[in-house]
Amino acid sequence: MPEPVPIDLSRYPIRDLERPEAVELVGRCRDQLDGTGLCLLPGFLTPDAVRESVETTRAELSSAFRKERQILAMDESEIAPDVSRDDPLRSAHRHAMDVVAYDRIDPGSPVRAAYEWDGLTEFLSRVLGSRVHRCADPLVSLVVTAMGPGDEQGWHFDDNEFVISLLLQKPARGGEFEYVPMIRADDDPGTERIRAVFEGASDEVQVAPIAPGTLALFRGTRSLHRVSPVTEGPARLIALLSYDGRPGMVFPSAVQRNNTGRTAPA
Repeated sequence: MPEPVPIDLSRYPIRDLERPEAVELVGRCRDQLDGTGLCLLPGFLTPDAVRESVETTRAELSSAFRKERQILAMDESEIAPDVSRDDPLRSAHRHAMDVVAYDRIDPGSPVRAAYEWDGLTEFLSRVLGSRVHRCADPLVSLVVTAMGPGDEQGWHFDDNEFVISLLLQKPARGGEFEYVPMIRADDDPGTERIRAVFEGASDEVQVAPIAPGTLALFRGTRSLHRVSPVTEGPARLIALLSYDGRPGMVFPSAVQRNNTGRTAPA
């Protein structure tokens, strides 16, 4: 008997990736990533798996790490030296959330089972066009972040090539994933467009329609994005799944500490 997984395999038939339906799904995901840098698979986790993941996460929040900082959306080296200190490009953006580390996620949680299923890793490798492996980090390979009223994740670009997430719970108000697809390129830093976003004068900002249970694949190195402030609970709960092209990858201790408040060897 195949191992049970908390994924809607009738809607997303990824157990056998050679099936025509699976091949079509992989192609569709690739097209979305190439077009906008974002691929959304709603209802990827089953409703029961979403409910159980929320319940186990709530029980783990007492051990969560409080992460709060102010960061620039762009690296200082990407900002021209003649840009004034009060320019919006140099504005710091607030990032505030609680983080449940991998070693404190209930081993029976469906979101953990989904991450640790080899079939999901194989599916993501097909979509991304290169072999990826689950990370071996005992703290950061899988985390769940919680954003309650007043929390947010300010405008930023990602350092890593892609981010994989599973939304578990959505707030009543706020906590929306907002992004500007492909705002910068190798030959165009998109400076004026980025400044317009920070000034609230851009009409390019999109809100992604992400509901609980959605698997999201996002290339955030070129697309400016944020999670808007949560204004009414419940908390926004989202799992972040880490993969790498190298097997056995462990994050540097500085990354572990910044995201969980602790360090740990592999």
